[in-house]
Amino acid sequence: MTSSSENTPDLQQAWHHAIVALSLTTSDRVALHHGVGGRTLSGPATTADGSPVWLRVMSAPRPGGKVWNGAALADVLVSDNVPRPRLLAEHTWGDTPAFQALMWERMKGTAVSATPDLTAPAKNDAQWWTDLRHALTTLETVPAPADRQVFSQAFIHRIPNHLPEIAEAGVDLNVGTWVASHGDLHWANLTRDPLMILDWEGWGLAPLGYDAAVLHAYALPEPETAAEVREVFADVLNTDAGQLAHLVICAEIIQAAERDSLHARLAPYARRFATEVLTAQ
Repeated sequence: MTSSSENTPDLQQAWHHAIVALSLTTSDRVALHHGVGGRTLSGPATTADGSPVWLRVMSAPRPGGKVWNGAALADVLVSDNVPRPRLLAEHTWGDTPAFQALMWERMKGTAVSATPDLTAPAKNDAQWWTDLRHALTTLETVPAPADRQVFSQAFIHRIPNHLPEIAEAGVDLNVGTWVASHGDLHWANLTRDPLMILDWEGWGLAPLGYDAAVLHAYALPEPETAAEVREVFADVLNTDAGQLAHLVICAEIIQAAERDSLHARLAPYARRFATEVLTAQ
């Protein structure tokens, strides 16, 4: 199996191109981070005036699309009351492939987890949970474009392919309420001291309760934190909408288990929890 860097030989060159184009400096010894699928390369850099920033370079077959436009659109539409790093600059070049460099202020605080799932209890204090709840409630009011969805209703109608029990239980898979959502609210995309929400490329409309359901699903290996998520978001997760959101993310995890080790280790937890949801119907 080839590595991500071997699959995307132009990203190293693109990284150095962006450093020059944005008048940044970085050490040759800095550890760069390859994104899932090998389409992105990220790492720390410094501006001409000495400010620390975070640079991410992405390749795509052509410019445009949901992920390409996501961060810049979030910067315009999402309220400052939703804590996140500020987007400072964007630089694009090329056509086939196309490259995009995004420069953010350097992340404050520390990531809650080094991986999207939890390998230990999160141990966040009450204020952190209050701030997160407020941020997601605020996000739901954002006027996301109607054609910008985390996934479609058609996708949701296909989730019984991965959880056949859903069809057997006769669950109504029609989404009643779509709201603006982060779309990838796992534990590596959250920081503490202070709370910040990272990685806005894929945000858009999703079923009510989806962000909370994602956070809960990635906490399932740590029952203490999973219970906290259910308590903080009980008013939405304990509704029909919340149960559907739970089933969607459980099916997504099971589907993704065929592609990567992260979801392969989460899949047994997702299957068990989906069974609990369906039993409670």
